[in-house]
Amino acid sequence: MIETVPSGTVLHERYRVERVLGSGGFGHVYLVLDLSMNQQYALKEYLISGPGGQEQLMHEANVLSQLHHPNLPAFHDAFNERGRYYVIINYIEGEDLTDIIRITQRRNEAISLIQIIGWILATCDAVLFLHNQRPPVIHRDIKPDNIRIMPNGTAILVDLGNAKAYADGLRTLLFIRHQGTPGYAPPEQYPGGSGTDTRSDVYALGATLYFAITAHEPPSVSTRNQAMQQGQPDLPALPDLLAKNPSENSPEANEVKQFRLGVSKPAKPAPRHSRHLAQLGAFSPLALSQLNSILQRSMAMRPKDRYQHVADFANDLNRVMTTMMAEVQQAKPTTNPYGTQPNLPMLYEDMQNAKAAEAAKQQNVSSPSHPQLEAVSHCPECNASLMRNAPFCPNCGIPLGAKSGSERGRQTSDTSSVGRMQAQQGRFGLADHTITAPPQDQQPPKTPSPALNTRNNGTQEDVSAWSTAQVTQTGTGRPRNTTGATTARRTMRQKPTPSGFAIGPRLILAVLVLLVLLIAVMIVLLINATHHAEVQLPQTAFLLENVAHTIRALAI
Repeated sequence: MIETVPSGTVLHERYRVERVLGSGGFGHVYLVLDLSMNQQYALKEYLISGPGGQEQLMHEANVLSQLHHPNLPAFHDAFNERGRYYVIINYIEGEDLTDIIRITQRRNEAISLIQIIGWILATCDAVLFLHNQRPPVIHRDIKPDNIRIMPNGTAILVDLGNAKAYADGLRTLLFIRHQGTPGYAPPEQYPGGSGTDTRSDVYALGATLYFAITAHEPPSVSTRNQAMQQGQPDLPALPDLLAKNPSENSPEANEVKQFRLGVSKPAKPAPRHSRHLAQLGAFSPLALSQLNSILQRSMAMRPKDRYQHVADFANDLNRVMTTMMAEVQQAKPTTNPYGTQPNLPMLYEDMQNAKAAEAAKQQNVSSPSHPQLEAVSHCPECNASLMRNAPFCPNCGIPLGAKSGSERGRQTSDTSSVGRMQAQQGRFGLADHTITAPPQDQQPPKTPSPALNTRNNGTQEDVSAWSTAQVTQTGTGRPRNTTGATTARRTMRQKPTPSGFAIGPRLILAVLVLLVLLIAVMIVLLINATHHAEVQLPQTAFLLENVAHTIRALAI
């Protein structure tokens, strides 16, 4: 292991070491500050060994300087100092995909599969860009640790230190020889293998997708070879992993909860339910089968059984993501409260309800707003003969239409309500005219309030219309009862509003308070006058005595 450079050291008379970002078998990665530009960069350190190592590294650095892609870190500078080689690249803020998945798994949360596939597709774009170079550049170390997710959600493929340029059948190592990471390196990358090519990066992309979806490390090449020798599946399928995922309410989960509460202590750690893995069950079996086929094909042990190009792998993965997005949209509610598109079924129903309400309103308007008097031949009380459409009986004076005592009671109640309404009309300055209560059988529709609400314009129009009808009928010269009818009219006639000055209770109270205050002032003044009088009493007595003597002298 190469010794780390102390913080504060200035390299190449320009870059000040801030801290160590990471370490590996090749060297260390530092966060440095460019003193000339006041900008932070990532500095990768390599140990130069072997003849011609410096020339080889300088040549490869020149190749990296020509790579410009939004999902790759930008090359900035390269130099050697004190027997070590340094490469300066842009510092990528954010977290590794490995850390993101592990933290999510530890919290038993889930990252959207569509988001994960989007990150893998962005990485595929960067790898395809490398493969399209002349000569092609092979990364050879694609894994979740080398995929940085920036705060804005952009995936950046970092650590090109293990890349190689493949040209004319010659394998030229870039910087160092590297066998890859177990689980992500294909069989041909290990010693004795056939050598890496573009299909090796396809294997690493599939293994990275496997880890990001399942939160499980992909099996290494040796583990897969052992499984194949035993006749078992060398790579677990997604449906099998989903079936082995314990339920949230499984007995094993309850045992873990009891252990945390101190009730019991399990012999071995129980399998834990993974919400991140469980979200695979939310998609259709077809989408799950397509995603599993992509993993199995991209991670095939033999290169000829894999995708031959990264573009083929990305196209199939993009189709699966499109299918998943469509299924997610179908699972969402059809009504979006924030959407601008109308809901046609609900809109049609509202239109039908509006039409029905309008038809009912027109029907109510077309009906007479005030009742018409019904022709009565005899009085229901005294059986006297009546004129046609007479409002009152000329013999007993009762309003027509009252056919029983209970109905007459209701008629009297309605009459008193009309009287109260007339009083309110006089109070608010409404038209002053005599209102005759209509017969009970032909009353207009009752309002919700027992006492008529004079603030309702429709009610005022009905009352005015009924009053006009009554005045017209009583002014046609037909015989009327001058006793009973007049008495009934007087009971329903509006009381005249008193005119002139009226003393209210508040005014009377104010006058009383003022009188009390005046009396109190007078008492105070009287007390003061009495006090002064007591002080001057001897002088006044002396003067009075002199006046008395004078008067007696004059009298004599």
